[in-house]
Amino acid sequence: MFPRGRRARALSTRPRTITAGVLGVIAATLKLAATASAVGIVWIHACGSWTPATSSGGGTVGVAASSSTPGINTPAQCPAGQVGNGLDVIGLGKTTAGKRASWQINAAPGFSIVGAHTVGNQGMVTYGVDSGMGWGGGFYWQGGGAQVSQGEGNYSSPAINSPYFGWQVVCGWSTCDGTTKPGEIGVLEIEIEGAETSGPTVSVAPGSLGSASGWVRGSWPIAFSADGPSGACQLAASLGGASVSQPLNEPQSQTTWHQCSAGSFSQSFNTAAVSSASGVPLVMWARDAAYDYQAGAYLATAVTNNVNIDNTPVSLSLSGPTDAPSTAGVQYVSATATAGPSGVQGISCSVDGAPAQSYSGASAQVPVSGIGSHSIRCASDNNAVDPSGGHGWSNWATWTLNIRQPTVSGIGFSKLVDRMLCHRTRERVRVPARWVTVHRHHKFARVKTRAHTKLVTVTRCHPRIAHRKIYVWVTVKRRGKMVRVRRERRIRVVVMPHLVTHTSKRVAHGKATVVSGWLGMPNGTALGGQTVRVLAAPDNGLGQFSQAAVTTTRADGSWTTRLPAGPSRLIEAAYDGAPTLEPSLSAQVHVIVPAKVKLLSVWPPRVAWGSTVRITGQLIGGYLPAAGALVRLRIGQGSSYQTYGVQEHVTGNGRFTTTYTFGAGYAGIYKSYWFQIATLPMGDYPYAPAASGRGSVLVGGHPRPPATHRRHPKHRKR
Repeated sequence: MFPRGRRARALSTRPRTITAGVLGVIAATLKLAATASAVGIVWIHACGSWTPATSSGGGTVGVAASSSTPGINTPAQCPAGQVGNGLDVIGLGKTTAGKRASWQINAAPGFSIVGAHTVGNQGMVTYGVDSGMGWGGGFYWQGGGAQVSQGEGNYSSPAINSPYFGWQVVCGWSTCDGTTKPGEIGVLEIEIEGAETSGPTVSVAPGSLGSASGWVRGSWPIAFSADGPSGACQLAASLGGASVSQPLNEPQSQTTWHQCSAGSFSQSFNTAAVSSASGVPLVMWARDAAYDYQAGAYLATAVTNNVNIDNTPVSLSLSGPTDAPSTAGVQYVSATATAGPSGVQGISCSVDGAPAQSYSGASAQVPVSGIGSHSIRCASDNNAVDPSGGHGWSNWATWTLNIRQPTVSGIGFSKLVDRMLCHRTRERVRVPARWVTVHRHHKFARVKTRAHTKLVTVTRCHPRIAHRKIYVWVTVKRRGKMVRVRRERRIRVVVMPHLVTHTSKRVAHGKATVVSGWLGMPNGTALGGQTVRVLAAPDNGLGQFSQAAVTTTRADGSWTTRLPAGPSRLIEAAYDGAPTLEPSLSAQVHVIVPAKVKLLSVWPPRVAWGSTVRITGQLIGGYLPAAGALVRLRIGQGSSYQTYGVQEHVTGNGRFTTTYTFGAGYAGIYKSYWFQIATLPMGDYPYAPAASGRGSVLVGGHPRPPATHRRHPKHRKR
């Protein structure tokens, strides 16, 4: 062992710079001009403070391994100390020629050692080597080496291309005695420059987005692993140009060839963050520890897989009938779906909660049959799946279809004709004996009454007897021959009461009327206990129907109701249906109501020839057209009359006033005339034409002088 002063050193960090000339030599040496586009350099430290170790027998320290022989030891002390000078090769005993010991660094697969140098101002210690003491030695690599001399403190190799690099001490004499003439090469710290050409390899994880085929949707794991000769120091991914997450950085160690562990990237990413389209690039990237000084970047590998993404919502709409009669056969509800770029895979529909039926394509016809209310629920999915295989589905759309039995409604005005002839009479009847309860002596007692007779009034009816004339053929003998002749006979026929139904009925003004009808099915089945609404509209052409009455059908389907007084009306019966019965509407019947016309006054009742009378009338009942009603003005004498004018635009409360002037005549002649007013038929006036009563006027004599001093007859004193 030698004094500690010989091992003094100054450690410093060597700058990570390589000149272009050195890189050119490395590239040429590795023959990269034709086989590779990039060379990455890694820096590996051994001994010093990087790989602390203390061993008197050597072994492995970091990437360096020792090989010793008797008489030549390979102690290690990192950092350098009393045991040894770093990674030390020292001959302290006796050995023979050719015996050697060394420390050697072997390049890992995928690497080639292209340089090495000691670190610091005093990076190595040499003594007794190549100095006439029998010991030789120095640094060596594939295809070359370098001797060292005593006292040499640093070493830097030329550009090399070797799978190994080491330093050794060799016995060059027949016998070397290290006890008196020791030999030593000790490297306190060394930095190896390794060249890597392959870069990392990226492997996509099964079940992740990068391995997916077809169309995808929703959140997917983006997972891959990477490794290379120097490991995977940084991993990142992007989808459609959007970063999946912050880059994943692995810890890096410069004391081993595999400076970063095998990297694993796994992040869940919602594909909805990018636009739905086919061929969206998914880039999975990783770099290792090797730095390409020419490119100014680490060696990296990127794997790009194109992904088909569809997060467009799926929509579905339903259309079809909402109500149908059972006689119309099977009904169909149409389902139409729309989706994004992946397209519609199919439609699933359920009728009345039954198991869903699948239909392929973007449209479907769902059959529905059976009497009742049916609920149809449909949803559609697209061709995009999430990691569990679930497709993108639309919301459930619901459609309600009622299939009911058709119904028939009838309405009319019924009249009983050929009524039976009835009369009241007195008859004696026998009352049998019976027990009765009577009150006697403040107690109730049961007493049996005797049988007896009594006179009662009863009504007896019998059908009408009608005489009918019929013709029959009989055989008679004429001129000795039998011939067939036609004879007339009169027979008595019993006429039973029966109903006659009409579609119109004339009703007096201000009177109510009765309307009847029937509700059933087309096959004649009566529908009892059903509610029927009777609708009425004034017969003025406007069709303004309103509910006039509500009734319930009898067991035989018939119904009868009373309509209040009103104008001429159109009447119809409406059945609103039931869960299993279709609505129906009857034909219309007509109630004809004559107008009520009042002749209020004809004044004065006696006038001379050439005078004027004032006629006041009124139309009762309302419903006057907006343009007014037309009133015919008549004047008559005896049984003859004529229309002398038409009063137009009768509106408001129907009251109007007009005048009539008589012609000249002889004063001695007196004649009586009557006036009458009547309505004219109008399409927008819901009353049938009718006339008022008559108002008479006596015409004759001389005109009276002005009656300024006379009182009106109503104001005369009686």
